[in-house]
Amino acid sequence: MEKKIKVVVVGCGDRAWVYVREGVHSLNAMEVVAAVDPDPVRLKLMRDQFGVPEKMCFTDMKDVLALGKIGDCVINGTMDQLHLQTALPFLKQGYDMLLEKPLTNNKKDLLLLKKTADENGCKLMTCHVLRYAPFYLKIKELLMSGVIGEIQNIETSERVGATHSSYSYIRGKWKSEKECGSSLLLAKCCHDTDLLCWLNNSTVPEVVSSYGGRNHFNPENAPKGAGTRCLVDCPKEIREKCIYDVQSMYLDNCIMPWYPWQCTGKNYEDVSQQEREESLKTYNPHGVCIYKAGGDIVDHQVLTVKFANGSTASHTVILGVMKPGRRIWIVGSEGEIEGNPDESLRLRKYNPKDSYYTEETINFLEREGETGGHFGGDKRLVYDFCNLMRGEPRSISCTAIDDSINSHLMVYAADESMRTGKPVKIEE
Repeated sequence: MEKKIKVVVVGCGDRAWVYVREGVHSLNAMEVVAAVDPDPVRLKLMRDQFGVPEKMCFTDMKDVLALGKIGDCVINGTMDQLHLQTALPFLKQGYDMLLEKPLTNNKKDLLLLKKTADENGCKLMTCHVLRYAPFYLKIKELLMSGVIGEIQNIETSERVGATHSSYSYIRGKWKSEKECGSSLLLAKCCHDTDLLCWLNNSTVPEVVSSYGGRNHFNPENAPKGAGTRCLVDCPKEIREKCIYDVQSMYLDNCIMPWYPWQCTGKNYEDVSQQEREESLKTYNPHGVCIYKAGGDIVDHQVLTVKFANGSTASHTVILGVMKPGRRIWIVGSEGEIEGNPDESLRLRKYNPKDSYYTEETINFLEREGETGGHFGGDKRLVYDFCNLMRGEPRSISCTAIDDSINSHLMVYAADESMRTGKPVKIEE
């Protein structure tokens, strides 16, 4: 039996919990030796589910740093704006790190993060989990085989469903760039920009243009006569017609329960229906009218990018759609690939026999033995990180920081372009 990797968890929220669960329970490869989080509920969860000793649960990371290097690596699941200040001290102590995306929200901090990791000989991996999903991994393998020739264009889109949009980006903790530190493109779509760079990594992004805005989720678009809190002062006749009424979305059909009840101070499984309703009527930000939630993040954005070799790509994100999902279409000089990870992948080639095309369908609906979210990517990412820690060769999906810089620079450039209305050149 291989020696287990000793892990310090910093920021014990949902994403870190997922990675630890895969490492400890699914892979039996990790042991959590310490946990840091200001929320005692999250620390209790680490004790109960992963056996972390109570004396090794801390509300301040300074207490862990004072102990010296007590583990092999850190799983850093803190909020976006805290990544740099929580990552640097542990890197300076020589910890390897699995750091939640996005790494940082600006180029200066990104390069400082990489410099610190390099200077201290640390392995630093980013949680770009979609690279590990069988769907995207198959695309990468097809591209590497040369079956569609040279990439000419990649087109991707992410349609964020009404529920996820409300829970995370309109009423949730990523609703404000000023508060969370990340734009919508950085918080939600750095997966997608990473895919654009990873799939087309024989070149680098050169020029980016982007347009978008917050056109729908604004007070002026609230139904006439709508209140401030759905369950308090919004008329029944308005609520019955509103997609985002909290009775339906949060109480009757709470499909992402780990998000909206964090403010109650309890683990979501322990919050009663009565407590949920009372919180939505009073202090819970998810109880506020969707149009009056006070966020500043955009609700739609499109970017286009020209790569150094002349190939191009585009990505579109929009909140509040009816059917959520991602799509991808790659056109090569000798064929094309199209599909979405919820359904299937289609490989098309020109057919000289009828001057039309052939089409091969690869189905991803049934993935035997898959665990974890992001189409199976979560577990595979943790497995790859464990291999990296043990000195095994990098997989083709490995999200080491060196291979994550271009996609972050692309996002920074896109957001600058959206603000200025001008194309932005990515400097080396």
